[in-house]
Amino acid sequence: MTTFIPVLGRATVFLAAFLPFAATAQDMPPAAKKVVADLKVSPDILAGWEDEHKVPASWLAAARKEAALRINGSWAPKEFDDMAQAFRERYPFIAINYNRASNRNRVRVPLIAYKEGRITTDIITGIDSSINQFRAANALADLSDVPNLSNIPPGMGSRSGHWAGVRVRYWCFGFNPTLIKPEAMPKRWEDLLTTPGLKDGKLALWRGVTSWLLPLWGEKGEAWAKDYATRLFAEVKPQRRKEGARALISLVVAGEFNATLAAAAYQVRAIEKKGAPVAFHCPDVVPVSISSVGVLARNPHLNASKLFMNWFLSKEGQLSQYAADGAPPVHKALIGRGFMAYPAAIKGKKVVFRNPDLLDEELKALLKFWNPLFNSGDNKGG
Repeated sequence: MTTFIPVLGRATVFLAAFLPFAATAQDMPPAAKKVVADLKVSPDILAGWEDEHKVPASWLAAARKEAALRINGSWAPKEFDDMAQAFRERYPFIAINYNRASNRNRVRVPLIAYKEGRITTDIITGIDSSINQFRAANALADLSDVPNLSNIPPGMGSRSGHWAGVRVRYWCFGFNPTLIKPEAMPKRWEDLLTTPGLKDGKLALWRGVTSWLLPLWGEKGEAWAKDYATRLFAEVKPQRRKEGARALISLVVAGEFNATLAAAAYQVRAIEKKGAPVAFHCPDVVPVSISSVGVLARNPHLNASKLFMNWFLSKEGQLSQYAADGAPPVHKALIGRGFMAYPAAIKGKKVVFRNPDLLDEELKALLKFWNPLFNSGDNKGG
């Protein structure tokens, strides 16, 4: 008897921990079960999993009638298919038409069409630098009634509920360690100006300056940012590139230049995992941005759009995205739980972030100063 009771106690504790997981797993879509198993998600993260998928019955009924959803994104088609599989299994009555496009065709063209009275898509990703234009055109649907919007930490979503951050991006250098050694990379941002291995065309400069210089502008001040950018072009003489950030990482691997600024950590990691010679490096301050997603107002699939946004902001949606492309999640329960690339490159360094909602004048001032500098030289790439 005296030896049996402790054993029973341990069994009871085990069952108490296991039974909620078993109930959760029973309700999970097969694709979500695979994500949980592959990522070895701990039981405490699974707590409340299905509660995040409770939505108004009226949404479900209306979405069944809409039966379709159009999404403009930047994920590779296979990444999106892998990520969205659990959504498709939860809502099989919604047929998704996914369109991968450049920032111009993904964001700006639909906004122009909206102003002309044409709704060409339902959900748009990566609207960060165009949020003010969407807001001025009243082009974004109100998402404040989406339950899982509350899963986003303060500052990573719209204060008015008109857009949501869906992934965190750490923006630093992607570099080729066979061309420039890790110890030769700049330890401080100021060191870039005097790093020989990155001068005279050995550094590619991505046009997406809001990802890295805008947070530094907020941290170090306007005067510092303007002086830094001026010296960057004059002294470092980087290649001004038209390609996207991911394409520039591939060109780093190919040896076209030693490094690219800026590169997202998870995108570098995805290419490095394939055995490519590429690594990620951050100086003393780590710029962070969020990838913002909005739903077009007056679109014909508004309820399906809200179902997708609610799912995307759930643990299931965020971990499905992480499993598909390595993007760090924005869900409060998942931040700091190891779902990120290159933690050693970021650990112990100051992380700086600027909320797009607060950047109307600051963003305009940066682009007014930056664009003439970037466009004044010989741009390369397609």
